[in-house]
Amino acid sequence: MQKKYEIAGQVMGFFDSFKGSRPAIDNDKILIVRSRTRKTIPLDDFEEKLSELGKEIGGVEVPATSGKIEEILKSGDKHIKESEVTTASIDGNGFTRMKEELESMGLVVAYKVFELPSFDVIIAIWEDKSEIPPLYVEVTVSEKENKK
Repeated sequence: MQKKYEIAGQVMGFFDSFKGSRPAIDNDKILIVRSRTRKTIPLDDFEEKLSELGKEIGGVEVPATSGKIEEILKSGDKHIKESEVTTASIDGNGFTRMKEELESMGLVVAYKVFELPSFDVIIAIWEDKSEIPPLYVEVTVSEKENKK
């Protein structure tokens, strides 16, 4: 079985963004790692690169319009609340709002959600629309809840 750190490491390695990467949240059930790299990706390649990475980590993409996204976010929210970090509730439109806010600042944003056997993985990338470094990378690896 893959471990949270291995999955996050694959993501950071894919984007060559190990240097400066750090966990924003790290507990038994969820790992959120943020980083940046001096490399950029052509904006037209964002979706393709995320899909390629999803295959590399062995994930099945969850369509952005799927109701499953909200379930995954609620599960991740629950895992975050189990840590010592206090956060407000996360809703199913949080990524859409984040994307809109970053785009209003002149950034181009893409994200995808993938299901793995034991984890849900959310990968977000963004960079300046002029393709000026850095490229920002954030990965969330959240343990799937046991459904009985």
